[in-house]
Amino acid sequence: MAEIQTQSSGPGTNRIEAFSDGVFAIVITLLIFQIQIPEIKNKADWAELFYALYNLAPKFLGYVTSFFFVAVFWISHHQFFNTLNFSKRGLLWLNNLFLFFVTFIPFPTGVLGSYHDNITAVIFFGMTFFAASLTYALLRWYGWESNETSDKFDENSLRNAMRLSFLLPLLFLIGILVAFLSLPIAILIYLLTPILLIKPIKLKTESLHKDDLEA
Repeated sequence: MAEIQTQSSGPGTNRIEAFSDGVFAIVITLLIFQIQIPEIKNKADWAELFYALYNLAPKFLGYVTSFFFVAVFWISHHQFFNTLNFSKRGLLWLNNLFLFFVTFIPFPTGVLGSYHDNITAVIFFGMTFFAASLTYALLRWYGWESNETSDKFDENSLRNAMRLSFLLPLLFLIGILVAFLSLPIAILIYLLTPILLIKPIKLKTESLHKDDLEA
């Protein structure tokens, strides 16, 4: 009886996952459009083309970095929804807010690629990922605190996952503050922060008939 009540407490998450996957796919595709094919005077001059491509290195780095960020967010987002059984209106809106910041990522990526030595570009980039990571942390918190989980999880494993979730925006915020002192160190903090999401946290279930889930 309890299982039937849980499943009827709200609609499933299939549609929200499908919509989110489509948004992530579009964002990853748009990232490459920030890099334009360089124009050179002598199309047969390999040195001139090499130099033009070399000048695009900051944009290539921005593309690789943002692609990695978005991919990490998507994997973590996918695993998070595997822990949920149904969705509520609040979860839908928080997910939309998270996707809003995710879709914005190509723009600051392009700005940073063009002005990598400009403190405004570095801070602008960091603020975007701070907002995205903070809304994702709130999304996780709401999903687990509103009893939408597919099973009852061990409280300690949930706390560990939430600490990690809120650590990400904190590190991006630190990177933003460090940018006033050193742009290279700030960018390095941005690069290292998403690595925390690569290794998923095991959520231990209290059911003897279900395996632990990853988040």
